[in-house]
Amino acid sequence: MSRPRKTPPARMRNYRIVAEPRTEPDLHKLAQLFIGMALARTDAERQERHDAAAPPRQEPPEDVGN
Repeated sequence: MSRPRKTPPARMRNYRIVAEPRTEPDLHKLAQLFIGMALARTDAERQERHDAAAPPRQEPPEDVGN
């Protein structure tokens, strides 16, 4: 089993992450995020209700053919 490295590989050592604060939040992107979360939750709940309402499938008995 290989052990994790303590330093990143050479190809990643030159990268630098910079975060710049915004004076105003991007409300359009934030709204899209919340709408997407609400739609995903609604779809999941609808699927759960559909799965719960569906009768369990029964396999037809196999004919052994004695």
